[in-house]
Amino acid sequence: MTLSKKTNYNVMSTTALAKHFDIPSQSLFNFLTEKSWIEKIDKNWRLTGKGEFEGGEYIQSQKFGEYIGWPKSIIEHAIFQELLEIPLNVEVLGKRFDIGSHRFNALLAELGWQSRFHKGWTITSLGESLGGIEKEHPESGVPYTVWPRDILNQTGLEFALEQLSRSEQPIDRSLNAENKSSNHELQTALNFSKKINWSGRDGHPTTNQQHNQVCNWLYLMNVVHAYRWPLADQAKGCCDFYLPQANLHIECWQLHEEAASISQKLLRIDHYKKQQLAFLELKSEDINRLDNVLPKLLLKHGITVY
Repeated sequence: MTLSKKTNYNVMSTTALAKHFDIPSQSLFNFLTEKSWIEKIDKNWRLTGKGEFEGGEYIQSQKFGEYIGWPKSIIEHAIFQELLEIPLNVEVLGKRFDIGSHRFNALLAELGWQSRFHKGWTITSLGESLGGIEKEHPESGVPYTVWPRDILNQTGLEFALEQLSRSEQPIDRSLNAENKSSNHELQTALNFSKKINWSGRDGHPTTNQQHNQVCNWLYLMNVVHAYRWPLADQAKGCCDFYLPQANLHIECWQLHEEAASISQKLLRIDHYKKQQLAFLELKSEDINRLDNVLPKLLLKHGITVY
């Protein structure tokens, strides 16, 4: 067993190796375990004889303690080509873009690559032609799909992921100059047309990134919705989103919001309460975790998405 007394800068950790290949660290640890390069003993990763033969060694770090290191030349080893050819599930694929498995599955279904089947997903002919494989959970029997790494290079998926992850799609470049000169204007229903800078996955023009994220989420979850829906009392303006299935109004709070916009929103919320209209509020911190927040909130109003 080789033991380095100090950090060796000619080696890379297993985590760094995983980062190089753009895969989750746990996936690489599992793979190296299957190949008998490493094993877990008393909750610690240890090299096997095979792992030592391939150049693995123990590195001592003041910051991280002892860990397994590999020579940088290991990235050329043929074993990693096999690793890169292992199909990936949607959870792994989605993590790269901070997109949860539910939305990633919905996106693949929208592209026609898979179809919902009860609580799972089945592969379509199109998805199969792109390298998708249908599998079955060993315990529940629920079907799911796995995909080759290069599926992320497919034009349709690549474009959709760019829309979802960046949540900013200018729909009219000619508006840019006007938008710059009108930044001081308040974003109200009266000047709404001047503030359009984004486009949702469903084609809805939206006025800001937060609204775009909510719009995309509702669309992919097959929740029918209207954007900037005018209330019956026109003086109250428009709610951010309206879900006709539950007569539900949604108001989104932004991190930085104009005073006039806050005032209008508070008036609408007071209106909902007085008229006993269904509504929910999304805080600014909820926007980046819609997969965790919205399903629970919608379920309270009779809308099931998962």
